[in-house]
Amino acid sequence: MADVVVEQGRLARAGSPRKKNASLRNVMGRKSTVAFFLTLPLILLIALFVLYPAFYSLYLATLNKAMTKFVGLSNFTFLFKRETFWMVVKQSCIFAITAVIFKALIGFIVAHFVHNIPGKKQRKWRGMLLVPWVIPPAMSTLAWLWLFDPSYSAFNYTLSFFGVGPIPGSVTPSGRASPSSSSTSGTARRSS
Repeated sequence: MADVVVEQGRLARAGSPRKKNASLRNVMGRKSTVAFFLTLPLILLIALFVLYPAFYSLYLATLNKAMTKFVGLSNFTFLFKRETFWMVVKQSCIFAITAVIFKALIGFIVAHFVHNIPGKKQRKWRGMLLVPWVIPPAMSTLAWLWLFDPSYSAFNYTLSFFGVGPIPGSVTPSGRASPSSSSTSGTARRSS
């Protein structure tokens, strides 16, 4: 598409008897300039949805708890002095590093085994390995909530369907709390 725009500009200039001393025309005739203007809406959207919230969060981080008074970097000095903060940073780093190492290791092992499967079976196994990668984006957030939220999950629904009953404290498929989580059964259990 950028080629068409640039080519039309060249044809228009070639047909006109004007001098080619205008540098603005030369700049606007380049493919890179046309490509930049075609991507400008995307750049503006990224700035709107990424950069603005990032800078706004930095602004909010410099306010007090009630968000009424500017306190500067004192929130950060408060955090950096707390042992809990550094414990969380340490645990997050350990988790991130080990998760990357183990995921890469498992990926290399699986790739090695799949690569060594002969013939048509290799295609089948490669396809099956894509299933966990494809399913999560295909499902909406509400579907994941319905499947895995303990208060009204598909697991509890399946248990109640087979008569085993939901996990205590959960919500049944009808939307009501399970009998085992009611206050009367709780007091009866405590008294015995």
